[in-house]
Amino acid sequence: MNQLKLLTHIISTCDDALAETFQKRMDIAAMMAETRRDLNEEIFDEAAETAYVRSVAAQFPPELLLKANSLWSTITRMHRGQQYRWTLKHNTEHKLPHELAVTDTEAEGIVVCPAHQVEDVSATLNLQVTPCASVDEALDMVERGEAAHAAFSISNTHDLSDIYLRFYKRDLYLNHSFRPYVTDSDRRYFVLSKKLVRKEDCNRMSLAFAVKRSYGSLTQTLSTLAEAKLNIENMRLRRSIPGDGHPDDLIFIDLSGNFDSLDTRAALYQMELEMYYFRVLGFWHHEG
Repeated sequence: MNQLKLLTHIISTCDDALAETFQKRMDIAAMMAETRRDLNEEIFDEAAETAYVRSVAAQFPPELLLKANSLWSTITRMHRGQQYRWTLKHNTEHKLPHELAVTDTEAEGIVVCPAHQVEDVSATLNLQVTPCASVDEALDMVERGEAAHAAFSISNTHDLSDIYLRFYKRDLYLNHSFRPYVTDSDRRYFVLSKKLVRKEDCNRMSLAFAVKRSYGSLTQTLSTLAEAKLNIENMRLRRSIPGDGHPDDLIFIDLSGNFDSLDTRAALYQMELEMYYFRVLGFWHHEG
């Protein structure tokens, strides 16, 4: 056996040991979830876990310190994820915060939109639409209960962050997306209401969440979503801007995938419990 084959064999042996240890750790995660449930203990203790990861990473030489920190941060995140998954699997009656608000019934009442967009909205929805002065006024009217829906347009979906910034702190949800009937095809309209409506044909779920500005925090969150087989269709990062009034590193993300799977529910459960800001913005159908 030459030197390269010998080293490859040693690596294979290491991988076998890692695989066995990883499986054992994930199995123990389920046991810990059951024990924590019986003791009424929380799954996530951020301070204790941060200290643990640092103590493990500190055993490595400087050139491996960040890599070790990333690896053990990933392992502990997955370990918690298994606990959340076990919790939901063995408590089928448990509803996530956003699931309590989900409905398939549309709000009834008038649709409002900025005056210059009334023609397109009315023609496309085949409804009478009430004009108002601006997007913010339309949102205010819906939030106050003076209208059922607010509709307005953007030039393309890459500008969605501007819409999300207008309503992510309001008691409003994104329900629909559609192409206009009259104007150019690059423009897209969005409809919001006070209901978290989820139709059978929805193929997008939109989230807003804030991550701390620390090493690897966004990567870990995106990995949680990817491991639930959720595809990122669009993502926008908004840094803190003086006067904006939103948290640092606010993320808006549109996802496709199976929104009802146990893995998806566990991922959202983990984010809802661990992030200092998290909200489901809506379910909607994207065409083309």
